[in-house]
Amino acid sequence: MHIKNVVITLSHDCLDRINAVADSMSKEGLRITHLYEYGVITGTVDEMIIKTLREREEVISLTEEKQATIAPPDSEIQ
Repeated sequence: MHIKNVVITLSHDCLDRINAVADSMSKEGLRITHLYEYGVITGTVDEMIIKTLREREEVISLTEEKQATIAPPDSEIQ
């Protein structure tokens, strides 16, 4: 199980039922951090569920947070 942070943008057509859409996504495994009335949801989800969420008709885009690492200050320059 690998948990990813995600940002989901919903279609304008579903904004009138955004709470129902969010509840449905929660039941699929999305742990919602923020739900914005203009159609954006942030949260965490197991990477196995991401494809299922992306394929929902209400979802315009689902972006996974990218991980970046920075070398310690005393390490050699690469």
